[in-house]
Amino acid sequence: MKKNTLTIFSFLIVFNVFAQNQTKIDSLLQALETNISEKEKVDTYNLLALQYKGVDSIKTLNYLEHAIDLAKTIDYSHGIIDSYIQIIGIALKKGDYKQGVDIGNKALELEKNNTYPKGKSGIYNNLGIIAYHQGDIAKATDYFLQTLKIRKKLNDKSETANTLNNIGILYEVQGDYVKALEYHKESLGIKKELNDLSEMALSYLNIGVLYREQSNYPQALDYHFKAIKIAEQLENKDQISLCYNNIGTIYAKQSDNSKAIEYYSKSLCIDIELGHKKGVAINQIDLGSVHSDQGNYTEALRYYFKSVDVLEEINDKASIAFGYNNIGSIYQEMNSITQAFEYFFKALKIAEDINDKNQISLINNHIGAIYYIQNNPTKALEHFFTSLKIAEELNNKEFIAVNSVDIGRVYVYQKKYPKALDHSLKGLKVSREIGDKLTLSKALITIGTIDWKLKKYTQAKEYFTEGIKLAQAIKNQTYLRDATKTLVEVEKALGNHKAALVSYELYHATYDSLLGEEKSKQLSQLQVQYETEKKEQEIKSLAQQASIQSLELKQANFNKTIFGIVSVVLLLLGLVLYLVNRQKRLALQQRAQDIEQNLLRVQMNPHFIFNAMTSIQDYMNQGDAKKASLYLVKFSKLIRQVLDNSRSEFISLDQEINMLDNYLSIQNLKRDHPFTFKIEVEDGLIPEEIAIPPMFAQPFVENAIEHGVTTIKEGATIHIHFSMERDHLVLKILDNGSGIEEAIKVKRKDHVSHAIKITEERIDLYRKMRKKKIAFNIQDLSQGTQVTFNLPFQYI
Repeated sequence: MKKNTLTIFSFLIVFNVFAQNQTKIDSLLQALETNISEKEKVDTYNLLALQYKGVDSIKTLNYLEHAIDLAKTIDYSHGIIDSYIQIIGIALKKGDYKQGVDIGNKALELEKNNTYPKGKSGIYNNLGIIAYHQGDIAKATDYFLQTLKIRKKLNDKSETANTLNNIGILYEVQGDYVKALEYHKESLGIKKELNDLSEMALSYLNIGVLYREQSNYPQALDYHFKAIKIAEQLENKDQISLCYNNIGTIYAKQSDNSKAIEYYSKSLCIDIELGHKKGVAINQIDLGSVHSDQGNYTEALRYYFKSVDVLEEINDKASIAFGYNNIGSIYQEMNSITQAFEYFFKALKIAEDINDKNQISLINNHIGAIYYIQNNPTKALEHFFTSLKIAEELNNKEFIAVNSVDIGRVYVYQKKYPKALDHSLKGLKVSREIGDKLTLSKALITIGTIDWKLKKYTQAKEYFTEGIKLAQAIKNQTYLRDATKTLVEVEKALGNHKAALVSYELYHATYDSLLGEEKSKQLSQLQVQYETEKKEQEIKSLAQQASIQSLELKQANFNKTIFGIVSVVLLLLGLVLYLVNRQKRLALQQRAQDIEQNLLRVQMNPHFIFNAMTSIQDYMNQGDAKKASLYLVKFSKLIRQVLDNSRSEFISLDQEINMLDNYLSIQNLKRDHPFTFKIEVEDGLIPEEIAIPPMFAQPFVENAIEHGVTTIKEGATIHIHFSMERDHLVLKILDNGSGIEEAIKVKRKDHVSHAIKITEERIDLYRKMRKKKIAFNIQDLSQGTQVTFNLPFQYI
């Protein structure tokens, strides 16, 4: 599921917000002492309750009880309804939705004869807000539409504008931005007519958010700057801060991270100045998200943990759950699965405690995604279906689409293709409806994969083609890589070898791009960690220096013995700091060597790819299109194996054997005098259950072919044998060629020494990183050469 952002929707409750005004209260109390009618007393009690709302809940409820009791004695239903409307608002604020609904239904029963339309519109409005918080969007929409109908009939323009705003927010939540814009713009028109500047600014802001969600960023910025202009005129810092935060999000969506950080920081400064802790936390969350997008996970976690600290101060449980969810996502990105699960389940518990169904759905999806990555389809489906069920209850189309596609992917993994297709098509339909391009691309690629598995190659190509175009449009390199990789196989199955080559080139370019991004992120993380530790060390050093100066002043009159003791203590402290710092530097160097080792493996690939490309060129020059096509198909499979294997620390022995078999077959295709080869596995050794470091054999197999048996016209053989000895796996490569001594005497010396050098470098790095020994030996036989490896292994 996409990274979620914390959004605040401001529904307008029917009664206004009053600050406690003692003068007003005194005036109302005096009115109660005068000779006013009983109905007027009921209205005065209700007004007094409003004055204490949010300040003194006991007095608020006392005055409402007085109003209701008196209204009942004189059969004044309008007064009772006004009191009930306030009680619904109080229940809403406490989160006691059941009480709010019960009181609302009582109020509607009193108004069944339609004698008080203004009161009825207030009841519908507040019930609509409760329905939204309960996740019942359809019921909320129905209540707000009834509210709108009454307020338009009463020609109450201010409240009509407020209701239009509420309906616009509902459509926004459902992802129907066209409808949402329609209602927000109608609301803005009324506010302009009333010249209500504060409400106009709010409408500009809401419309700007809608354009942002439609990726119309110029319009989004235009409306936000209009809102800022009015907010500055009114000196409304709250609205200015909110606008700055939204502008930061607009820039973040465009990957303009420096601008995003600039505006989030502006908003954060204002919220700190105003003491708005919720705003402070939201900006810290957004800053953490930007750093996460940049791969600066340490900095992202720092902001997320700070935001949770602030949210715990104000006991905002929904937002705390959101914060834990973000922390879990960062740990997932860092592949710290245990910690990711810890924070996801913390978030889930809070969300379930407060019955926040949107978050429950979101977090279950995130947990399901981890189980999917861990190849645990049963657990993944359990959480995806839980998320989907809640999303359907809420009619949250975004979550419905995402979970449907994710369930489809799990069924693909389980090879349950009919079920996979049903769910993926559902996700496709919903994501098209709401314009969710990311999920739509994912759905198209998943359906293409299903059709490929079912050998419906023409349909598969259509889905992949659309999915690839969309992935390119939204710049999602991961989806692009996965789709182009499978499209190569589809094009080959259709006999479109030229198209297969084009798809392969796009796949390769995308793969390289993603590999570069991954390494850049890793190096960026190392740099951030190093700079952070360096600053911390500088602070410690400064503190230490200050401590020394203080001690020197205080110890001026002490004897030499005391001075010596202090010196020894300081020396030991400096030694401890040096050792700690040295240990951290060594840890960083070790991580850098991990990256270096991966890059070294990637550099090995071109060594034998070049020879294969030359063979294709030879066939083409000779005009042998059939052999060239056959060679290209085998070559593309080999390239995929090499690219996949080179990324892994360990691969299964079965994968290594398949790659060698394919490589040897390809080499035989272009030879005038083919050699025979045999790959054997010792009895009892199961290739699928053993994993070894990849591609140690290949350089020496290449030497055996090119420099060993190349001069033999008949009877040339290459024998590869895998066996187990104690704690290592033995790999032997044997040929009956001219022997390594003869190869070194002639031109082929450079090739042989290159293979040995690469192997020695890899063995040396592996020994340093893994603390495990790899041994290899080259033996010149009377007829041919034998290369023996002792490789570490692990069980899968």
